[in-house]
Amino acid sequence: MLKRAALLFFLISTSSTSLLAGPLQDGFDAFTAGNYKTALQKWLPLAEKGNADAQYNIGILYMKGLGVDKDLRQAFNWYKRAAAGGNVDAMYNLATMYNQGKVVFRSQKDALKWWQKAADAGNDAAMYNLGVMYAYGRGVKKDIDTAINLWKKAASKGNKDARAALHKIYAEGLFGIAIDPQQAARWK
Repeated sequence: MLKRAALLFFLISTSSTSLLAGPLQDGFDAFTAGNYKTALQKWLPLAEKGNADAQYNIGILYMKGLGVDKDLRQAFNWYKRAAAGGNVDAMYNLATMYNQGKVVFRSQKDALKWWQKAADAGNDAAMYNLGVMYAYGRGVKKDIDTAINLWKKAASKGNKDARAALHKIYAEGLFGIAIDPQQAARWK
């Protein structure tokens, strides 16, 4: 009986996952083909049910005005829902909108919060941006050691901006760091 219940649970869970993956993938296929309205039609039911990836994708449509009128407020709202649901790219975009004051009042506190969450989830661009905030004391206490550590993590993931920042720091001796040609060459 237990084996049958486990099998039934497996079949139900995999069938609902494939149903979820189908429309999400169908929307992506439509998006890559330039059929943005079809992509929206595929993603909207998923997004309304809480699918963070679909919510993020709809945010992109509104951010760029693809298949819909460009509407930064709508993009922000979809990113916010997706970020709350764990979508790392939405966290990054939400932080960027807070940092730039797009649609919402500029808030370094909120930008820091969402970039920190995205960085904790492995987003290298968020790590770089957090490093900038720490290096210059924007919304946080200035802490060059934290900035360098964040940039090293981002650079190790291939982030070119972080590599450039580290190269410049060690080549020019910025932020009170001693000039170190070996470290500068390492990050070039």
